[in-house]
Amino acid sequence: MRMPRLRKGGYLLACTAVILCTLATAQAGTKRIVGYYYGKGRPGYQFSQVPVQELTHLIYSRASPTARGNCEVAHPDVDVPNLLALKVLRAKNARLLVLLSVGGWSGSTYFSDVAATPSARKKFSASCLEIVSKYGLDGLDIDWEYPVTGGKRTDHKRKSDKGNFVLLLRQMRSDLDAFDHGRRLLLTVASTGYRNHLNDLSLREMSDVLDWFNLMGYDFNEMQSKRTSHHSGLFAWSANSKLDADAVKYANSDAAVQWYLDQGVPAEKIVLGVPFYGQIWANVPDMNDGLYEPYRGRPGEEGTLSYREIERDYLPSYTRHWDDQVKVPWLYKKETKVMISYDDSESIAVKARYVIQKNLGGMMFWDLGQDDSRSALLDAIHTELGGN
Repeated sequence: MRMPRLRKGGYLLACTAVILCTLATAQAGTKRIVGYYYGKGRPGYQFSQVPVQELTHLIYSRASPTARGNCEVAHPDVDVPNLLALKVLRAKNARLLVLLSVGGWSGSTYFSDVAATPSARKKFSASCLEIVSKYGLDGLDIDWEYPVTGGKRTDHKRKSDKGNFVLLLRQMRSDLDAFDHGRRLLLTVASTGYRNHLNDLSLREMSDVLDWFNLMGYDFNEMQSKRTSHHSGLFAWSANSKLDADAVKYANSDAAVQWYLDQGVPAEKIVLGVPFYGQIWANVPDMNDGLYEPYRGRPGEEGTLSYREIERDYLPSYTRHWDDQVKVPWLYKKETKVMISYDDSESIAVKARYVIQKNLGGMMFWDLGQDDSRSALLDAIHTELGGN
C-alpha cells in the first residue's frame, strides 16, 4: 500500500495511526486456537486431514503413565506413524506448535503413583521428555482426570494428589526448561470446570509453572443426575425447582472461568474449551421440549454423538431450540423422545466473543475428528478470534 503525500505533521500522524492499527490487529490475532486430535482416530477422519492453517496449537492425544512409572503412547501402531508425519502437517503451517497430551479419562490410572515421590516424578518427567525429543514436539499437555477424588473407580488416588500434582508440574517445567531444543517448550494442563473437582486443584500454584489451562467447558450435565440438561452452557441455567441448586448455578463455563480468576489465575492463561460432540438422552417425555426432563437410556458412544453425526442424522428432522440465557442450542423430537445437548456454529461464536470480552487466552476444543466435513465449528472459532 502506498502512503499519500502529506506534510511532515500529517505524515507523522498517519504513521502513528498505522502503527496503532497494526498493534491492535496483532493483539486481536494473538488468541490461541487449540485443537485436540484423538490419535486412535475417528471413522473417516485421518491425521492428514487436520486443517492446521486454522490452528495455533495442535495437541496430540495421547500418551499415559504406565504401571512401571514411564510415559508411553497409547496406541503405538497408530500414534507412531502419526507423530512421524508431523513434518507434513507443519509444512502447511510453519507457525503451528504441537504438544503431546498425557493422560485423559482412560489414561489417568497411574498419575497418582508417578506424582507421589521425587524419584517417581523425575522418572516420569524424563520419560515424557524422551517422546518430546524423539518427535520434535513443542511441549506437553497434562490431562489428569482427576486428582484426589475424581476419575474412574480403578484409578489410583491419594489425599496428597493435590500437592503432588503441583510438584509433578514443577519437575516437568524444570526439565522442559533445561532441555536444549532451541526454543522454550510449553507446559499446559487440560483442567476441569466441574465444581466438585475444583477444590482438588491448587490453581494459583499450578498457574505459576504452566503456560495456560485448557479449561474443559463441557460435560456439565454430570452435575445434574437423572435429568437432561445443557452439557456445555456458557451461563447459568434458569432457576428450576426440579434441578440441583449447585448445577443451576455452577454447571456452566462462566462460573468455571470466574473460579479460576478468583483463585488468581491470569485471564490470559485460561483457554476456554468447547465440545465438538453432544450428549444424547432417550425416552424423554414431551415436556419443555425435552429440556430438564427425566430420561431412560443413553444412546451413542457412552451417551455422546459427534457433531458430524448430529448434523447428518438429527438436524434434518429434529427441532432445534435455543436457550438465550445459557447461550446454547438443543434438539428434541417428540416422536422419538430423544433430546440432544450440543454446540453449533452460533453458540461457539458466542463463546468466542466471550473469550475476547474476558481477555482470555483463547479457545480449545475436543476434538478435531468430531467436526463436520466442512470444519464448520473450527471455522466459527477461527472467524471470531481474528484468524491469528
